Amino acid sequence: MTSEDNALETAAAALREAQAAVHVARQQLTAAVVAAYQAGEPAARIAERTGTSVIEIRNLLAATGTSRFPR
Repeated sequence: MTSEDNALETAAAALREAQAAVHVARQQLTAAVVAAYQAGEPAARIAERTGTSVIEIRNLLAATGTSRFPR
C-alpha cells in the first residue's frame, strides 16, 4: 500500500468522525432549542441566538412535536 492509499483511508476515517460529531451537535442543539422554547423563549429570539432563521426553528420544533408547555 502506498502513502497515497493511506491518505485515502485516513481522510475517509476523518470524515466519518466529523459526521458523527455533527450528528451529536445537532442532537444537542435540538435539545437546547426545545428547552428554550418550552421555557417561554420566542422562536424569533432562539433563531437570533443560534444564527438560524425562524422558519428553521419552527420546523425543528414541529419535527420534534414540541409545544410551548411540556406535558
